[in-house]
Amino acid sequence: MTESTVSGRRRRSRKRYRRIIDSVIQTLFLTPRQASDLSRGHGIFRILNQRDFLWGLLAVCGVVAPIIFIVLAFVGAAVTSGYSHVSDPISQLAALGSPHPGWMTTGFITYGIMILGFGFALYRSVREHRFAWLVLLFYFLHGIGFLLGGVFSDDSRAVESIRTTSGSLHNVGIIIGCSSFEGGMFVFAWLKRNDPTWRIIARIFMVLLIIILLIYIVNQIPAVAAAAEGLVQRVFGFLAIVLIEMAAIRLLVSLKRWRVESSTQLH
Repeated sequence: MTESTVSGRRRRSRKRYRRIIDSVIQTLFLTPRQASDLSRGHGIFRILNQRDFLWGLLAVCGVVAPIIFIVLAFVGAAVTSGYSHVSDPISQLAALGSPHPGWMTTGFITYGIMILGFGFALYRSVREHRFAWLVLLFYFLHGIGFLLGGVFSDDSRAVESIRTTSGSLHNVGIIIGCSSFEGGMFVFAWLKRNDPTWRIIARIFMVLLIIILLIYIVNQIPAVAAAAEGLVQRVFGFLAIVLIEMAAIRLLVSLKRWRVESSTQLH
């Protein structure tokens, strides 16, 4: 088999994979009438604008999801007597036996659902690249991980000797969610590193991701975890939120610019 034949098969395979993803997304985010009109070429610019609105909505999920999570975390901490932002991890707000677990449980689940949508928006921005599917995969795991963290409650630290299946599944979900976030954002930044409109932001992402990784490693030190696990988590979370907000806002700016250019070309 010649090298050109192999290369041709790879290109066809990538095109097929992109068509599958696009058809799924079109099915999810277009009404049957819009999909029918789009296939026949009726009102193409109007329909594209509607699709852009939906893509913009998914990008907005990246802006809103972290804010909702933060607000619910602070509300949950405010109504939980004795809770410390320095020593207690966020998961304890929704732990078994917590007086008001609903606040943080809602935060985990809402964030998980919205970040899944944001993952689609990130994927769309890099879908022409060979490894774009990794962004979609990592953000799917990121969202599912936080959903698991909300559906299953952590074990209470007030009773350290008791370990439950719910607590184990919660911890697995959060570990998957946090690690896949770094993986997804690293792949996204790497794919965007040569894009003139993203180059500076991509480099900032790389630096912040290295800092986040170091913070994660530091948090594994028993002495640090025992004294300031909550504080370390919040620094980790703050930097992660900065990354998500920067990416979401930049996506919205890019989408607006594309719509203006498309409108100018059509007129």
